[in-house]
Amino acid sequence: MAPWLVIGVAGGHGHAAMLGVIGFLVIDRLGGPLDAAQQAIGIVLMAGAGATLLAQWGLIPQLNLSPKRLVIWGFGLGTAGCLAVANATSLYGITVGFALASLGMGLFRPGFTSGASLAVSQQEQGQIAGMVTSVNGLAFIAAPAIGVILYGFWGPLPYLIAAASFALLAIWSGFALEE
Repeated sequence: MAPWLVIGVAGGHGHAAMLGVIGFLVIDRLGGPLDAAQQAIGIVLMAGAGATLLAQWGLIPQLNLSPKRLVIWGFGLGTAGCLAVANATSLYGITVGFALASLGMGLFRPGFTSGASLAVSQQEQGQIAGMVTSVNGLAFIAAPAIGVILYGFWGPLPYLIAAASFALLAIWSGFALEE
């Protein structure tokens, strides 16, 4: 159970940080009037939400991957998406990168949740359900603020750190998680 919780905490923090700064990144990268930036932020967030739904409603049922594979693929796509956002200079680039990262998180989160559940006995299901819920909420306490602090140092930094974290988590998951 412990490796699944570590994956959930670490991956959740990366996810929360990237969500917490996307609006600032869009405003700063695109410049222009604020009303145009608001529309662009809406486009980026909608693409991310659509990609997450595609993962959860479309890909997961079709791919029939194990929780471990969902986590690994999720972190791999999250890495690629965060690197794309970190380097994007256009609305198109930011949108595609954020959608790719969100697609990855749409695979990671259900993989983490189901993997943690399958790692324990029937009698421990209530306990692990509470832990998973806590882990998912924990990431949104400090990570968005930390992401904003990192963004203040250098705009791409939260995405580069999330990408590095996701890449390391994908590798570690390959060894630490049971199939």
